[in-house]
Amino acid sequence: MTIGLLYLACLTLGVVYALVAGGLGWLSDIGGGGDIHVDASGHFDAGHAHPISGTVVATFVTGFGAGGVIGHYLLAWTLVPGLLLATVSGLALAGAAFAVLDLIFTHTQGGSEFEMTEIAGREAEVITTIPEHGTGEVAYTVRGQRETSPARSRSGAAIARGELVVVEVVSGNTLYVRPKE
Repeated sequence: MTIGLLYLACLTLGVVYALVAGGLGWLSDIGGGGDIHVDASGHFDAGHAHPISGTVVATFVTGFGAGGVIGHYLLAWTLVPGLLLATVSGLALAGAAFAVLDLIFTHTQGGSEFEMTEIAGREAEVITTIPEHGTGEVAYTVRGQRETSPARSRSGAAIARGELVVVEVVSGNTLYVRPKE
């Protein structure tokens, strides 16, 4: 097997992978979501993409094959320059694929998880009266979701149910609030 055939095989394998993955995804969509699943989006954990995924590897193989075909057949380069072109083009395309996937999944990632520190400065409503030097409960909206937390008055004064307050300090899951002015 010559190096030219290896380049052609890599290019063909990458293109076939893309067509099959896309076709299975399309069939899954028109079939009502069926049981067909192709992981063409990469592997993501806690919002951080891993650079090695099926899509990135397939893109590298396709780019390697395409660069090799160009170097070997079109430019008639020898083995080392052709391999260098194939490797650089594979890495460039794989890097671009990873960057695009990371961008897409970072911007489309939705979740209701939030840090308690995000609540400081927000407005909340007292839903269970906060007694003098005691603990009540407040409701607030964070990331489009209504949440509740135990709350204490920052000054120690009682705050009646239904009053609007501002969260000043977050300590664990307890919010220290003051009446809204």
